[in-house]
Amino acid sequence: MIGVIRARDVLFHPFTTIRCFGWRTFFRALKADSDITFLSLLGDAHLFESAESESAAIMRRCIALELRAKRIYENLTRLFSRSPAEARFFAVLAQQEQEHADLLDICLAASRRLGWRHGCFNPWRDYLPGLEQDMREAEYAASAVDDLNDALRLVVRIESSEINLVFRGALNAGRSAFTRCLRPFREAIETHINFIVTEISRLAPDLTIDPRELRARFSCSA
Repeated sequence: MIGVIRARDVLFHPFTTIRCFGWRTFFRALKADSDITFLSLLGDAHLFESAESESAAIMRRCIALELRAKRIYENLTRLFSRSPAEARFFAVLAQQEQEHADLLDICLAASRRLGWRHGCFNPWRDYLPGLEQDMREAEYAASAVDDLNDALRLVVRIESSEINLVFRGALNAGRSAFTRCLRPFREAIETHINFIVTEISRLAPDLTIDPRELRARFSCSA
């Protein structure tokens, strides 16, 4: 099984998986072919076919934000395609944003059975309109990037916004232990931020923006 959730993740948390998605999905995940994703198994089980609550609608907006960030990084990958190291950096970021969207999709499917925490979206739902506007502006800025330093500053700008805080809040919004216990959910932000900090420091050690502030911010808000 490929994708952000692997068979080993399910195997390490069998009872959590069964409680959230049922025996059938659990066994199908263990027996899945190498080209099947956990997300596709949930789709086959019709776990996304639920009434569109306000919480689910907010979650879909969060997913859309992750996919917008992915498209920005894909565009930067093409822009810097002549440099393998630079192109790889933006390509990995795009992949990580897709994984974030997939994790939120799984969280949305889990909520079909177990629901949402009461008032879970209240602390940060007001961020969404401004964050959506920020992402529109970031898309425009990406189209006007002239050099690597501009592109890296844009990355820091995107990742310094509330997008990662909203992602973390969205994962915590569901009642499912599946999204709290499994490693990919727990480590998604730390892996993402550490990669950005390490690679920006390597690609542009003289960049005037210090990417280490990202690590400090999100480790403090965990």
